[in-house]
Amino acid sequence: MDALLKSLSELAPSLLLGLGVAVIILVIVAFNLHRKLRSMEQRWQTLLRETSGSNVERMLHDHFDERRMLLAEHAETRRRVEILEEKLESSKRHLGLIRYDAFEDVGGSQSFALAIFDDRGDGAIINSLVGRADCRVYAKPLNRGRSDRTLSQEEQRALDDARRSTPKPLISP
Repeated sequence: MDALLKSLSELAPSLLLGLGVAVIILVIVAFNLHRKLRSMEQRWQTLLRETSGSNVERMLHDHFDERRMLLAEHAETRRRVEILEEKLESSKRHLGLIRYDAFEDVGGSQSFALAIFDDRGDGAIINSLVGRADCRVYAKPLNRGRSDRTLSQEEQRALDDARRSTPKPLISP
């Protein structure tokens, strides 16, 4: 036992120096861990600022429920937009209007030719001839942008104007 005490007394300065270094290292590690813990606490406080913080799990469930609801609403909205786009293809949205004087004794460009058709070119050309004593209205059908009836110069100009009209494009996915 004396030998053990003698060797310990010889190693005491080295052991004390080693223990001192270990204590310094542990203090540095503890300081770094304390700093990281404070940073993490600050982030949690920021996250939970407007809640009591007692039920984070409930808050997350509510968030996911709301997200699911929004996704369902988005899908429904997309479905409705697709239906509207299908209807829009058959809506009469190409228009061409030409005003003119049909007769020499009537001025003011009161006569007109109106071409109206959908994206497929199906529609009609309406021509109104205004005279001093009467007004006549004619309609000619359009199929695929063509009429099976002969078109007057004004009706052809109205059709050309309608072809040049550029309606807003359909919404794409």
